[in-house]
Amino acid sequence: MHTYKTLTLAEAHTILDAAQTKAEELGVPEVLCVADNAGYPIALRRLDGGKVTSVQIAMNKAFTAAGHRKPTHVYKNALPGEEAFGIFTQHEGRFTVFVGGFPIFVDGQCVGSISASGGNGEQDIACCEAGIAAFMTALKK
Repeated sequence: MHTYKTLTLAEAHTILDAAQTKAEELGVPEVLCVADNAGYPIALRRLDGGKVTSVQIAMNKAFTAAGHRKPTHVYKNALPGEEAFGIFTQHEGRFTVFVGGFPIFVDGQCVGSISASGGNGEQDIACCEAGIAAFMTALKK
C-alpha cells in the first residue's frame, strides 16, 4: 500500500496568494492553478483581465507538471522529428509543453503543482516560483 501526500485547499490558497501578488507586481493578468498530486485542480484563480483561453491552458500545465513530475518547459525534445514529438497529443491533448507549470515536492514526493498562463515565459515562471517559495516558507513555520 502507498501513502501519498497532497496539498490542502488552505495550502493551495497560500500558493495562489503569493503567485497573484507576483503577477500584480509584474502587471500581468494571469490565470493561476494549483493542482493535487495527480494533477487535478484544487483551486484556480483568473485575475481581472485574465484571458478565458488561459484557463484551460493553466489547468493543463498543472496537470502535466504534477502528473509527469517535471516542469513543463523541460520538454526540449518535443519538436517534429525529435524523441518526444507528439507527447502533447496524450491524455486527450491535456499534456502540454508550454512554459509555466511546476511540480511541488516535499521530502522528495510530488504533492501537487502550480501553473500560470497569461504572461510570457519569464513572467509565468516568476509567478510559479513565488507561489512555491511561499508554500515552502509556510511549511517551515
